[in-house]
Amino acid sequence: MNYSQKIQRLKDRRQGLYSRDGVYNFTEALSAATKLEKFQRLAEPEAVKYAIGVMQPVDAEYTQKSYDEGNRVRDRLIEGLTAANIPAAFDYQGSVPLDVHVRGNSDIDLLVLHAGFVTVDTAVDAAYTYSSYAGKSATQELADLRKECAAILERRFWGAKVDTSPSKAISLSGGSLQRAVDVIPSHWHDTLEWKRTSDKRHRDIYVLDAKKLERLKNRPFMHIGLIEDKCVAVRGSLRKCIRLLKNLRYDASKTIDLSSYDIAALAWHMSEQELAVPFGVDLLLVERVRTHLKFALDNAWYRATLFVPDGSRLIFDDAAKVAELEALYREVDQLAADVARELNPLASYAGVPRSQVLNKAILL
Repeated sequence: MNYSQKIQRLKDRRQGLYSRDGVYNFTEALSAATKLEKFQRLAEPEAVKYAIGVMQPVDAEYTQKSYDEGNRVRDRLIEGLTAANIPAAFDYQGSVPLDVHVRGNSDIDLLVLHAGFVTVDTAVDAAYTYSSYAGKSATQELADLRKECAAILERRFWGAKVDTSPSKAISLSGGSLQRAVDVIPSHWHDTLEWKRTSDKRHRDIYVLDAKKLERLKNRPFMHIGLIEDKCVAVRGSLRKCIRLLKNLRYDASKTIDLSSYDIAALAWHMSEQELAVPFGVDLLLVERVRTHLKFALDNAWYRATLFVPDGSRLIFDDAAKVAELEALYREVDQLAADVARELNPLASYAGVPRSQVLNKAILL
């Protein structure tokens, strides 16, 4: 695709015209045809517009619709689980609450947390008093919760598709829903740090792997909290870098098999010095991301030090991910080169560094 095509695809994605399966909504496209994004109005060359556009947040109205549909599903689950005498709490995880989603119709992850019991770290059990639980095993409680959630969704959203084939989520889409909602049965796990601080990022959860009938420990609020902390420290640049990489993954000519979670983790490892750019000089982040990915690609020892933010695993826990990193790097490198060429066609011949060429303030 040329950059005019990429800009159109980016606009369509941001305005929710692609489903998560990549199906294009021609009906909605007719009404959205005249609605230009701010980056499209820039008096800049096409590659520059695209580079600025891929870093921007999805408009709040589209994000709110994801929450509205998530809340709608939550409310029906509250009614059904209350009737079934299953106490539950609810929360959100993933790209939407972190504000790094790049599709206007992004699906949203709804945690359904069994509130009838918790599990605890050994240190918590020794230092705090909990009532004993006389119910089923935690795994069986989650299996029963998942079964009940699926039944409620089938009854209350009869026109929608209720897909129970994913191992960790029940995927709800279609019918009257304007967004897909992934319902994730889970339960709280109390850590010592959470008991001491009441900071939710230190409270873990367990989710059910329905295919293996086992529980998996997750730390979604730690992931969100650490990325938010760093983003505040660098005035929003980290989120821009994450969106940049996710959009480039979407627009690549070949599939890049790196998850959004891994992409966010890669960007999180950029130093505050790399992420700190003058106000409005977001183009410089393209070059900073490029050099960071290049360093990771060229240095196996560095890749071996890169854990996801919550520390639960290495980013490159599979050797096949290195090839995907290389593919993502090529996309960033091409964008950086094209933007530099548009801003200064003679720079490469004159030996002017890209970082100097891209050091240009562009305000939306």
